[in-house]
Amino acid sequence: MLGLILSDLLTLSCLHHFLLEFTGSALFLCLGQSGVLMLSNHHSDPCPLQVSLLFGLSVAMTAVCVGGAAHLNPAVTVAMALTLKLRLWKAALHLIGQLLGGVASAALMLALSGDITPIINKVAPGVRLYQAFAVETLVTLQLVLVVLVTEACPQLIGPAVTLGHMVAVSVTGCGMNPARSFGPALVTLDFTNHWVFWAGPCLGACLAALINDLLLRQRWRRPGDWWAELKQLHELTEKDQEEVPSHTQ
Repeated sequence: MLGLILSDLLTLSCLHHFLLEFTGSALFLCLGQSGVLMLSNHHSDPCPLQVSLLFGLSVAMTAVCVGGAAHLNPAVTVAMALTLKLRLWKAALHLIGQLLGGVASAALMLALSGDITPIINKVAPGVRLYQAFAVETLVTLQLVLVVLVTEACPQLIGPAVTLGHMVAVSVTGCGMNPARSFGPALVTLDFTNHWVFWAGPCLGACLAALINDLLLRQRWRRPGDWWAELKQLHELTEKDQEEVPSHTQ
């Protein structure tokens, strides 16, 4: 089984998707984070609307550049795995690419500016952790639901990211994307309350996947249907290496 998984991963298609996730995540985050840093140089506290538009436009532009072929967000990848559009080991490869892209972006911002404090996601003073967790869950839920419902139109992701930032930027800095939160945290070794920026988005992604497949599209009527399709998706044979179903990427 391990040999089949490795042969499924060690393909030009998987390398292509890995590079798309790395490059796309790094590009998106570099654009958004550099804008925040420049605003911070002129204003000690950037306007939430400006930050929201920066990240919304950045992700919209990046989505157009990659043609919607990259998730650019670990939460989206989690939802794609739960909705059985991606095999688990390929989802892990996507996650690695996204996280490395986040680290590369943060490292570049640190090298260029010397201080990336404004782009480190932190729970705002006076905000309780459960409140921050709830906000991260909510904004990620709406983002991932938009991605799942409008897969053929990645440009609509931009408004969803903008909306999420308008809601959460003054509460948590708006993680909504664990790769975005992880990069600056790793580069500065500041992981204060970092679990919020993983647990919230991951729960939001799971809820979005459930709402999409059980309510909006009704792919499965009982848990056994999902489990049967999950096993079918992950059953690999030598023949599967020659013809991988299109929906598994």
